Amino acid sequence: MLTWPLAIVTATGAVLLGVLAAGPRLFRGTRLMTDGFRCPFRERVVSVDFVETVWEGARVDVSRCSAFTPPTAVTCEKRCLERRT
Repeated sequence: MLTWPLAIVTATGAVLLGVLAAGPRLFRGTRLMTDGFRCPFRERVVSVDFVETVWEGARVDVSRCSAFTPPTAVTCEKRCLERRT
């Protein structure tokens, strides 16, 4: 009697572990996230659009920054990518 439920739970767990292990390869998309903070290099408050990975939420690039003119011409070292939110 308990064989089928145990098999279903085990199979479901195996599938979920597979998705967890392969997640970054399965979901490669990125999204834009906006954040505002005081830039220690420009010494002013800036608004920044970060490119983040969908799966991990890791910041990988800076799309726009209000410290530059035009905001898409980001020419700094992008140390704000290492900044913790």
